[in-house]
Amino acid sequence: MGDWQWRAWVGTPAAGKLGAAFLITPTRLLTCAHTVDGLDDPRVGFPGLAEDLPARVVASGGWRAPRDLGDVAVLELAEPVPFAPAPLADPGGVDGLAAGGREFGVYGFPARKDDNERHATVTTGPHLLTRNEWWEIRTVHDVPLEKGYSGSAVYDIATGEVIGMVTDAELRGGRAGIGWMLPLSRLRAHWEALDDLLPLRWLTPTARSDLRALLEDVPFTEPLAADLERAVGRRPRERFGSAWASVRYVAEGFPEQRLAGYLRAIGGRLAEPHRHRFTAWARWHLPGVEPAPEPSAPASVIVRLEHATFPKEYDLTVHTWFNDADQTAQPTVRVPEGEVRDTVQDAVARASRALVGGRWMIEFAVPEGWLGKPFERWYIDVEDRTPMRRYPLVVRDVKRLRPGSIRRDQAHQRWRVLKERGRTDPRVIDCDDHRSATAFQDWLEANPDHCALVYKTSPSKTRLAAALGNGVPVMLWTRTTCSGPAHDDCHGQRVGAALADAVRDARPEELPHIALDLRRKALGAPKDAPHCGRDLTLLWDDPSRLPADPRLAMEE
Repeated sequence: MGDWQWRAWVGTPAAGKLGAAFLITPTRLLTCAHTVDGLDDPRVGFPGLAEDLPARVVASGGWRAPRDLGDVAVLELAEPVPFAPAPLADPGGVDGLAAGGREFGVYGFPARKDDNERHATVTTGPHLLTRNEWWEIRTVHDVPLEKGYSGSAVYDIATGEVIGMVTDAELRGGRAGIGWMLPLSRLRAHWEALDDLLPLRWLTPTARSDLRALLEDVPFTEPLAADLERAVGRRPRERFGSAWASVRYVAEGFPEQRLAGYLRAIGGRLAEPHRHRFTAWARWHLPGVEPAPEPSAPASVIVRLEHATFPKEYDLTVHTWFNDADQTAQPTVRVPEGEVRDTVQDAVARASRALVGGRWMIEFAVPEGWLGKPFERWYIDVEDRTPMRRYPLVVRDVKRLRPGSIRRDQAHQRWRVLKERGRTDPRVIDCDDHRSATAFQDWLEANPDHCALVYKTSPSKTRLAAALGNGVPVMLWTRTTCSGPAHDDCHGQRVGAALADAVRDARPEELPHIALDLRRKALGAPKDAPHCGRDLTLLWDDPSRLPADPRLAMEE
């Protein structure tokens, strides 16, 4: 049961005791963020054992104001104390432990002349959930809660095991019969390092701790959500705040082999050096679980459209690309501008026959003025009116396909940076960005790591030309113009922000499928509401996908 020496107070030399805390390691305590908010010189004391110890806040759950989520703070002492930390319950057993009206202890430090702690008894349980964050606690035996109980551990009186932390109470006349606690499931969500201290039953403590540290800054992205769904067979109802939280969900709710499969997928999505560290971790702690290899490049129908000698005619070549090579090319034909769509639709339909049943996409390599065309509305089967948007579809800069093109070289350099980074990490161009064409050009040239752009409104010709000339390989925008007088919460602001969020953590090779998914979601969204998948253009220019020059084919 322990000796209860882990119970502590928090305050300052000037204000005295303001709340409670509990020891979780020889140097660290948990308390409420609101209790230590604004304190310049926080102090901690263990009643009757050690008083007025200096401490500092080293972590927080994100709380900023009353009623915010994440009212958690971690305090660190300057020196370790010789007291046993609080025993923490297994989070998986807390719901059952709290069932049936079981009583729990809490303690606090309300203002009293004797300056001593006070104790109360409460009941709680998952059926008293509030905002999916707190459990309501109810006092028993006519001993109320008071100001000064915030930060108290909620513990099993029989075993001393902590199941949560008091954060608030419904004070009336300075006293309360009802309050709220954060259960361990929420405490660990707001401070993930707590998992290193919990008696979990999956992996070993060292393996868990090392893996959590490795994934500490890795977000939970839409591609990871798809991996998780494949691993466990269903899409989770909750949205995880981190990759680690999703690992925990799989580990504690599904058989071990599901965790192994999901970890393998995560490892394959990590950028260096994280990927190398994950491989080393897997070999040591979970042999056989190494990062999944990168998927093979998808096949493509590549539509190449070049300006001809006559101003309103174009040279059209349609290639079939698979196994990382240009396998076939239809004869180049010269097409009047007004017949381009019909000719392309027929040629793409013929080229796609070799790819039916496989994994493939459509690429339009076109002149600058054609990049914003609604190609996804064109038909791949005119008779059935089947639109091309049913497949991943991207546009490319046709000038980069030309032999010896400096644009191609520039694109190679930025694509290499993008691949090494392992995530899209776009730069967002605001609706009211008033930089001149020269300033925009200089900005891109000065930042060779800017490899992806998201425009909140359709880019101007000069902006587009500057980005293409600097080799930017990824650009996204919706084909709408934001004309609002203010841009704090305009159409472009909302759509652009959503678009950037959708692609920020994706690997570059995933973008065509993400665009496909966004276009599908836009079809199901209300027509009068903005959606980042509606009228979406994705410029995606992988310079390694280089079909043969059609002029050579024409000469033959």
